[in-house]
Amino acid sequence: MKITACITTMNRPQELDECLKGLWSSAYLPYAVVVSDNSTDPEVQRSNQEVVQRYAQTVYLEGPHTGVTANRNNALHAAPQDSDRIIFLADDIQVSPNFFERAVQCYQNLPPGLDEKTILTGDNRNEFSPPDIGPLGVNFRGYFCPWKPGIPQVVNLYASLFPKKFLDQEEWDEQIFLGQEDIELSLRALRCGYQIIYEPTLKVFDTRFQKTTLPSAEQGKMQSYEIYVAASRLYIGIKRYKHLFPDPIKLLIFRVVYYLHMTLYLLRRKSLQSWPDIIKISNVNRL
Repeated sequence: MKITACITTMNRPQELDECLKGLWSSAYLPYAVVVSDNSTDPEVQRSNQEVVQRYAQTVYLEGPHTGVTANRNNALHAAPQDSDRIIFLADDIQVSPNFFERAVQCYQNLPPGLDEKTILTGDNRNEFSPPDIGPLGVNFRGYFCPWKPGIPQVVNLYASLFPKKFLDQEEWDEQIFLGQEDIELSLRALRCGYQIIYEPTLKVFDTRFQKTTLPSAEQGKMQSYEIYVAASRLYIGIKRYKHLFPDPIKLLIFRVVYYLHMTLYLLRRKSLQSWPDIIKISNVNRL
């Protein structure tokens, strides 16, 4: 099985080096690795290029600088066409040494033909997470939640393998700048007839959990990252009930609940001035 890793990076050469070192030390080596760099500092870009040059079969690309989803698509477009599976990683993710080996075994154990319609997902752990995160779902309001019954609804992004054929028809939605974009892609996968299977032995580790590379500008008491996530949840919720799984009643209820809940939340955070930016960043006018 030919597995290509698409890595997004921004301003973290040391973490990128550790990520690549882990990948190329795996028991089952990736077929190719593509690094898309959204760093804005030319010196950092040069450092990242030097890091990439240490690893054979690793390609360096300058990113589009228009958000993480566009950066992932940039890497995806450079993946070898004959790749079988794609894994998306960030520069601060460490893949366990047997991750790919175990994933290949899982695919081989599936009934013939089912492997082409299956997304494998595992656990993306950090210093605060439990040993096993378990399968994930998404609740009505658009938040991740534990999902025990049946097949998972959403992937645990950095611990997931996507069939290349799926990504040939469904790329990342670039209207989402950052935040919960894995929920949106997972919902599209289910809509296209793919299944998500949770395999607890597939583990990666987030070495810089909650340490964003976004500027730390605040509005009231809301950080930039929080504003992007709030905007993404609005966009994804409306897209979910308007286009992916159309339901006018659910769409109306979601809008009412979202706007009411977010207004109360912003009031508590003393950040009502963030509302215009949330609406603007959400791109709901494009739906």
